[in-house]
Amino acid sequence: MNRRAWKLRGIHVLVIDDDQPERHFLRSALEFSGAIVAVAAAADALRSTLSADVIVCDLASAEMAGSEFLSQLRNLHVGPHRMVPAIALVPAGTRSARVRKAGAFQMFVTKPVDVGELRDIVLEAAGQ
Repeated sequence: MNRRAWKLRGIHVLVIDDDQPERHFLRSALEFSGAIVAVAAAADALRSTLSADVIVCDLASAEMAGSEFLSQLRNLHVGPHRMVPAIALVPAGTRSARVRKAGAFQMFVTKPVDVGELRDIVLEAAGQ
């Protein structure tokens, strides 16, 4: 196993996407990099028992869950002296106005997801 594959070792990531194959892909990619990953559809995300260091959430899933969804989710995953960072997964070609409106997210990754880019952004969001 090369050193790069374990960049995310020990980082807890909560992945939220209503598309099951996408959740499986994201989980596999992040676990291969050493992250500890929990996955959920938006409807189940508020019941996750993982204390996340980083939240990765499909923008469409978050929008369908309602305007208070992300703030409720963050209240469950408050880190020591900081708010848990959230990364939005956005479809290619998403208009910038829609992305800006989703201001609760600190970072954005375009779908289809490039695994290396996702890994680097999760690492940055975790402050590592």
